[in-house]
Amino acid sequence: MKKYVNKVVLVFLSVIMIACNSSDEEIKINDFKGFYKIKSISSIIPVDLNNDGLKSNNYLQEIKSNYISYNGEIINYAYNNELRHNFAEARPTRYQSNNTTQFLDIRFPIQRIDSIYQGNNNFVKMNMEYQKMSTGFIYKLINSNIEIEADPFNQFEFFNINNFKINRINNIEFEIMFDFNIYDFSENDWIESKLIARYEKMKE
Repeated sequence: MKKYVNKVVLVFLSVIMIACNSSDEEIKINDFKGFYKIKSISSIIPVDLNNDGLKSNNYLQEIKSNYISYNGEIINYAYNNELRHNFAEARPTRYQSNNTTQFLDIRFPIQRIDSIYQGNNNFVKMNMEYQKMSTGFIYKLINSNIEIEADPFNQFEFFNINNFKINRINNIEFEIMFDFNIYDFSENDWIESKLIARYEKMKE
């Protein structure tokens, strides 16, 4: 009888240990990793990014609209937030099975402005293209929220990103907020605005 009781106790303890280990594994599961599409980008200050004379808080719509050059030429840069190469990436995805480092590449579209010389010391500004601001932040999950743990490539400094914040809205969406310099064609100058971008998880 005593041996039987001991066996029951051992089985009971084994079940508890397995349950605890399973719980630990579930806690360690990274449900944030994957690819994310930009749903929206807004600017706290209305801006004119496409030189049409109209200001808007909708940063994403501004860069998706036709750009009017200084000489009246209409240019479509064809920025498309639906394309995979514009998706943010939270690693490790299934494509990096041998690397468990939790990198976050936000892939945010920014202007590339150049000066066009017109003679007599006269220069005009032109938006040459929309570049991808790619990052290599190391993140960690704390209570299901995201925290930037390190910036090993000094991207904050390189892109002059200030007051960066990241917030996980739910298990398929997150948003970033940061202060950034934008060239406003209505003002003919660089201005600083707070940008807010929301990302939505895509199916792999």
